[in-house]
Amino acid sequence: MDWSGRVLNIISNDTENFLWNKMYDVYKFKPGTNHQCEWIQIPCESKVYYKDTPWTAEQESIINSCFEELTDDEMYALDWQHDCFTFLPKEHIPFEYEEYDSDRKCQVYFPTYYPNGDYHFFVDKEWKYGLFGHPWKHEIVVMGEKLIEMFEKEKVSLGI
Repeated sequence: MDWSGRVLNIISNDTENFLWNKMYDVYKFKPGTNHQCEWIQIPCESKVYYKDTPWTAEQESIINSCFEELTDDEMYALDWQHDCFTFLPKEHIPFEYEEYDSDRKCQVYFPTYYPNGDYHFFVDKEWKYGLFGHPWKHEIVVMGEKLIEMFEKEKVSLGI
């Protein structure tokens, strides 16, 4: 799909506040630099992977294909302390995509699946599966049985 001319779907402040409150209240999200503390508690089946280097464009495509296989619906892309989005995996937003927001007069960056400098969370709207990334621990937490199975099949390709 050609992405030119498309516009990123930035989440409204009310929706963003609701989503972050859920991350804090239900998932016990605790941002910080203390490597000993538990930073997130996933309330369903999950698995932790470690990756010291960012995903390549090819690896990002593999992850997107997993999400595309799991849903036809929008997902949330949450980037701590930055704009958050809804997106459709089938849209194949380009790797490291950015655009200029003329209303706010600033660049807008769609987060990569790897937490490159900040916490990145990608979750379906029903919170059945998702990908949660910690930028300093280099942890990638995969939530949901089907998504874990997909990551297990792609472990070598994903370098995890």
